[in-house]
Amino acid sequence: MPRFLLAVMAFFAFASLSTSSMAQKSRDVAGDFDYYLLTLSWSPSYCADDGKKGRDKLQCYSDRKYGFVIHGLWPQYNKGFPEYCRTSYKKPSRKLVDQMLKFSPSRGLIHHEWKKHGTCTGLSPLEYFRLAVKSFKTINRPDSLVGLERPVLKSVDQIKREMLKANPDIPKDGIVVTCKRQKLREVRICLNKKGDFARCSNSALRGMCRSKKPLRILSAR
Repeated sequence: MPRFLLAVMAFFAFASLSTSSMAQKSRDVAGDFDYYLLTLSWSPSYCADDGKKGRDKLQCYSDRKYGFVIHGLWPQYNKGFPEYCRTSYKKPSRKLVDQMLKFSPSRGLIHHEWKKHGTCTGLSPLEYFRLAVKSFKTINRPDSLVGLERPVLKSVDQIKREMLKANPDIPKDGIVVTCKRQKLREVRICLNKKGDFARCSNSALRGMCRSKKPLRILSAR
């Protein structure tokens, strides 16, 4: 192929990528999104797979036994999601982070969630984490997942049914279960911008667990 044609093709490919990147960046404006995705992490699975000794000691190696914890409150578009938005707010104060450790027991995670997701909400760190905690507290845990002393097996459908039974106001298409290495990883629940339960768009289904086999739900640790 002539070098001229190769150069032209390379130029248009680069221009296309640049345009796509600029279009995405132009969307990532604080406060401009469609709904929230509240992500609850099943802490025992995280500690078993990713928690390394010397890292996340509070979550994985303290005397407190964690079940569901707040992974994050993520602003979503109906298609895609914003991240790392410009904001005039300063990072969360040490006092605020200390208060959040009860619900999200990792300083590194708290700061990461603010940088990647909180900055895109248009809220201050205090308002953002207050909304995350308020939303977290509205979720009723099924009795079968409270104080779990030994691992159990449940299918994705079972987990969803039990969560919906405990929280009848959540729409059937307002909840997503994720997994990793055949273990329950997260339960994600869609909320509107007022914090009420809402339906999820297809973008929230990214990473959903498609396994037909029962998942291991590890005991609290």
